[in-house]
Amino acid sequence: MAVGREALFLVAGVVGLAFAAVSAIGAPDLSAFGAGAAAVVDGRPIPKEAAARAVEALRNDKRNAVTAEDERAALERLIEEELLVQRGVDLGLAETDLGARKAIVQSMLQLAIAERAGETPSEGELRAFHRENAGFFAPAARVQGSLVFVRAGPQASQRVEVVRTALAKGGSSSALGDPQALTLPATPLGPNELRTYLGAGLAASALKAKPGDVIVQESAEGVRLLRIDGWFAAPAPRFEDVAQEVRAEWDRRADERAVRDYLERLKRRARITRAP
Repeated sequence: MAVGREALFLVAGVVGLAFAAVSAIGAPDLSAFGAGAAAVVDGRPIPKEAAARAVEALRNDKRNAVTAEDERAALERLIEEELLVQRGVDLGLAETDLGARKAIVQSMLQLAIAERAGETPSEGELRAFHRENAGFFAPAARVQGSLVFVRAGPQASQRVEVVRTALAKGGSSSALGDPQALTLPATPLGPNELRTYLGAGLAASALKAKPGDVIVQESAEGVRLLRIDGWFAAPAPRFEDVAQEVRAEWDRRADERAVRDYLERLKRRARITRAP
């Protein structure tokens, strides 16, 4: 029973401290292990750089000056963290506890991303990236449609069929149906504008439809029929107007490549047997 309580404590400790270490101290810098240790715990060194980062994090959070006692306390926290991590590994938490495994995976992903630190694209590279992915940065295509409302009543079903047939043949919606509280503009509309005029459900159907389709939506008040008259692609914005978005997307994809490359290297070094 004591082991169970210890395991529960270590689950919380290892996971919590692992996330704290990544956020407050940063991903482990493996090259620092050869540069001297601030302490050694059961043969595992705590790099001086890690201790310095812990002190720096404390300095940023503390209003008063950091004292020598504070520095000793920061190192003591790292020692305690190392003890918890080692004990957690001894108890098999890395293999059996999903929370601990997730913390380790997240730390390793941060390490993989950190490997590309300092990789800064030139403006020319970003402009080329923007040109090659013009569609990605362009606003969503706009839809133009014709909307007809048929009020509920004894002859509603017959009237709906008449309207559906007329719309399918390309007839004008102006002479069909009953007055509407909110008419649809005869101009192309983006997704947000469509939701304003049509509501979420009918707008979602419109965004999946093709020109010529007639969409029917029933309600207690009556039936709305929407014909899709056409789609209109929005032009890609100038690089200068979306430079920040371009850099953010470049960084996101570069991070993905770094993680994928790191995983592929690990796979090549590992002996992996997959079940047939």
